Amino acid sequence: MNESEKNLKENLKKMMIESFSQDELYTAGNYWKYYEKNILQQTDINSLSRFRSWEGGAGAGNIQSFGGGNEFKIRSSSRNFYPMDDAFSFFDESLLVQKYNSFINKIIPYIPFFKYFLIRIVEMKKYYKNIYKTNLRNKYTLIKSMDKNLVEISDSSFGIDKKNLVFIDGKIYTNAFLNSLNTIYYIKKYTKFESIKHIIELGAGIGLLASAFLKLNKKTKYLIVDIPPTIFFSQYYLKNIGYKVFGYEEIIKKETIDIKKIFESYDVICLPPWKLSKLKDFSFDLFINIHSFQEMEKKQSLNYLSVLKKKLNKYIYLQNSIEGHKKAIEKNKFGVLEPTTLKDIEECLHHKYSIVKKDIINENQTYQAIFKKN
Repeated sequence: MNESEKNLKENLKKMMIESFSQDELYTAGNYWKYYEKNILQQTDINSLSRFRSWEGGAGAGNIQSFGGGNEFKIRSSSRNFYPMDDAFSFFDESLLVQKYNSFINKIIPYIPFFKYFLIRIVEMKKYYKNIYKTNLRNKYTLIKSMDKNLVEISDSSFGIDKKNLVFIDGKIYTNAFLNSLNTIYYIKKYTKFESIKHIIELGAGIGLLASAFLKLNKKTKYLIVDIPPTIFFSQYYLKNIGYKVFGYEEIIKKETIDIKKIFESYDVICLPPWKLSKLKDFSFDLFINIHSFQEMEKKQSLNYLSVLKKKLNKYIYLQNSIEGHKKAIEKNKFGVLEPTTLKDIEECLHHKYSIVKKDIINENQTYQAIFKKN
């Protein structure tokens, strides 16, 4: 581990220690407490510069739970292996295995029964990678047909192993980045998009959606509010793809945070939620929350809404589970103790906001909606 990476991981530990002493409204709820330890262990043993290629999958307590990790090989929930993990490459890609499969392939036309002797996982790797790339190209083509300006921008290679990069029209794309473009298309369609200059996102994952907004309009300014370790990765990622980020190291030195003044020199502010009280008055044009309220306790999400909606002057975009995340059997077990439902959100907002557009998606499990301030 180089000195720079060592210092970064020490800063993350400091952030985590500070978070443990905060009001429970502004720290990890029951759902994230279940993940927290495993994610920190994964961070400790892996190279940060490869964080978008780490192994794992949602439900197992790792970085893929908030948008990092190897997108090409996402393990099923709670599974500790993937059939095509890199650990198996020494066998799958060996010359002996390739020659063996090639030999069986030549025999099959004459003796079909020999197909049962193939080492199939080796062949499946090729097919799976082609399907993955085809799905990306199809999603790219769809987005381009809806709004060609969106595909003027692309993802970054930072954090991704070279062998997992997919190029379309000479640019790098991932499924997660294309999903971000799809979200922006929805926001563009149902808002006066050109009026949106200042954005606040609660629960931004690694900062991928933020990066897309910033690439589309260099005048955009972005505030990310999130708990560690997630906020650490948002800050780390956006800094490493070239944005000026006012992060944790700068924030702990400030008694008050003057957003207007900071935005004169920085593109992004990454703020731990317990620092919200330090913010001076500032109005944002758009508030975003994607798959984050559903993972919080109801009292946490409604508190965030009550605090942040005072700083909003135009739009809110939400995408979450209609009934919130899975309910935990008991405290410290997987799930949310008291989920936040769509009904809870609408009741919180209905006095000052109107619904511009609402869609029910993902087999009637999830909603996405645009709210506009009255």
